[in-house]
Amino acid sequence: MTFTVGAAMTKHRKQSKPPTTMVGLALTGIALTFMSCDSWKAKDAFTALQIVQVQTMTANGTSCTVPATASESTKSSGTLDVYLPDNSFPPYVLPLLVANNLDSVGGSKATEMNNITLTHFSVTLSAPGMSWTDSCPATFDSEPFTILLTPGAMAGYAVNLIKQQHSICLAAALDPQPSDQYPRYKVVTASVKAVGRHGGTTIESAPFVFTVDVCTGCLQDDYADPSLLRYNYNAGYPACNALSGTNPYPGDACLPPGQDFPILCCGYVDNAGKQRAICPAVIPTSTKTTTDTSTSTGTATNP
Repeated sequence: MTFTVGAAMTKHRKQSKPPTTMVGLALTGIALTFMSCDSWKAKDAFTALQIVQVQTMTANGTSCTVPATASESTKSSGTLDVYLPDNSFPPYVLPLLVANNLDSVGGSKATEMNNITLTHFSVTLSAPGMSWTDSCPATFDSEPFTILLTPGAMAGYAVNLIKQQHSICLAAALDPQPSDQYPRYKVVTASVKAVGRHGGTTIESAPFVFTVDVCTGCLQDDYADPSLLRYNYNAGYPACNALSGTNPYPGDACLPPGQDFPILCCGYVDNAGKQRAICPAVIPTSTKTTTDTSTSTGTATNP
């Protein structure tokens, strides 16, 4: 699956009329110099580059786009199930809307002094009782990229807020047991900054805080479909060849399985005799059959 950066949208602002006399021009120019410096510093510290909100991605075929305009569909927290039976340890992907709130000083895109080039995101994670390591760093940067934000423009971008290696470490810290009757939880708080270049200097947004309930099996629980109640965590998952019709719990097409939405997985035995799991559940091809009584959470082997 690919993520497409939302197109930048630009607001056009009217420019003030210049003073009509040379003395007025000189005095006004000096005054504006100090005023604009103070104003720019204030915006630089707080709102010049801004993470506006969390977005909802839209699917288009095999790709997903993060919209570049604000919508009412947003959220301040999420859920990540790191105990999927396919042992995939999914990441948590956060689609963000970023804005350049500086005013235009005029000129083309090449000469506009208040362009901002968005280059990456910086993420800091914290969780009660969690010991972060070099393999699971508490602070890390996203992959580098280049997005030009002209004054007043916005762009969407999907950030790996919790990477796969973090999911592995969090699952180990939660230490789920076969005897668990209920999912285990750990709240991860993420502080995210958008980072870019303004002229020849680095510019950062104010921290954007987002919390994720990381759990073991919580999105494989509370199935409303009566035929699937017996597979609520921690009872295991059905055999793929025992399923028919459409999976009622496929997750979100634009998000990793195990993020934010209930997920139903299924199991099968491959041609080599190994137990496998698929998340979300589909009917596999070229596999040996199995029964749902031979499947259980956490026993599958990755392909």
